[in-house]
Amino acid sequence: MIINKQGKLFGKVSIIDILAIVAVLVLAVGVYMRFVKPDATSVDTGVSSSVFEYDIDVNAVRIGTVEALKAGGPVMDVTTKEEMGEIVSVAERPAYDTHVMADGTYKNAEVPDRYDVTVTVRVNGKVSADGFYTKQNKQIAPGSSYTFAGKLAQTSGIVSDVREVNE
Repeated sequence: MIINKQGKLFGKVSIIDILAIVAVLVLAVGVYMRFVKPDATSVDTGVSSSVFEYDIDVNAVRIGTVEALKAGGPVMDVTTKEEMGEIVSVAERPAYDTHVMADGTYKNAEVPDRYDVTVTVRVNGKVSADGFYTKQNKQIAPGSSYTFAGKLAQTSGIVSDVREVNE
């Protein structure tokens, strides 16, 4: 018989002892999974460092902001204070706004003294199947909105494109 009248397995180990051992093992595995094992979704998993660029579209800014962005320098996320790369180019064009006319039609009209700007930022980061990440593991993805600060200006924009760069 496997369990005797005293409730001991093979006459030596009690069921309570076995349950205690199993509970300790489950707890140990849980601690390992939570604190020791690397996260399966981590950007570092099989991914080497890479250089990528992304474009941030900024709408309807004054010429002073355009000139300040052209000064280049590092880009910082205003919210998290994390570095997001370095400005490599700035392209400006006149800003347009859509107006509803009296007859119900729409007309695109140039907004005086305002410019739409595309800021290209280069960053050393990581590229994985999940996307593009800065070294601080901040994901850069098309459609993401950021308030960022350059060397001389702070503004908000939306990421329109992200691409890996072969240097």
